[in-house]
Amino acid sequence: MARKTNTRISSLEKGLYLLTIFARAPYKFTISQLEQISDFNRTTIYRILTTLVQTGMLIKDAQSKIYKMGPMSYHLGNIYLSNANYKDSILNILEKISKESAESVGIADRVGNKVVSLFEVETYQIVKINDQPGTYYPMNRGCYGKCLMAYHDPVVVEKLLDDTTFEKVAPNALTDKESILKEYARIREQGYVESVDEVASYICGVGVPLRNRDNRVESVVAISFFRQDNYLEKLERMKAILFKYQPELEKFIV
Repeated sequence: MARKTNTRISSLEKGLYLLTIFARAPYKFTISQLEQISDFNRTTIYRILTTLVQTGMLIKDAQSKIYKMGPMSYHLGNIYLSNANYKDSILNILEKISKESAESVGIADRVGNKVVSLFEVETYQIVKINDQPGTYYPMNRGCYGKCLMAYHDPVVVEKLLDDTTFEKVAPNALTDKESILKEYARIREQGYVESVDEVASYICGVGVPLRNRDNRVESVVAISFFRQDNYLEKLERMKAILFKYQPELEKFIV
């Protein structure tokens, strides 16, 4: 049912109301659809959406003109989740993976052109490896960034690589466009991602992509651990564990 406009409703209230619409299926809307649902005039909607896009609360597809939730919305939501005693099916599965691997495990999502940590379980680590949920990750190093950008729109990825300068923060961190694109191709071909001494020295990781109901890869689950003499063998064991739980996790990936 359309919400009738009230001239006394503030711009903030209108903006917040428009944001709540994006929590409904299909979770993405055009201005015309929002106009029909909200009963706000087109100019008002456009002005509010422009502000929401600028702040990262929404993102806009340049070709389809469709708007959907942006990285800042995910960031705020994940901060809420990390500070609430939030338990759901995905987190329960991650806890099983962590118990079986005795290592840190987490899930990240790609929201627009940003890679954002969604869940982290670090029960067995003496020293903390993973960051807090809601953390952004780079596209050139580590399991999260490399895997999710490997399955992103190649035209968008090329532009992002052209517009970004990468620092050699660790021995194996990739910094040039050609090497990064080759790594993306390898990830897609083999169906998993590995990271060794890319995020920091002596830190390893392995991850597998998670396909949503539209068969798109916008999520990845990964295990991280400290590199030791047997790390190659351990990477294989961790990869096997992730592939084991991949179908179970994908049931809950929207």
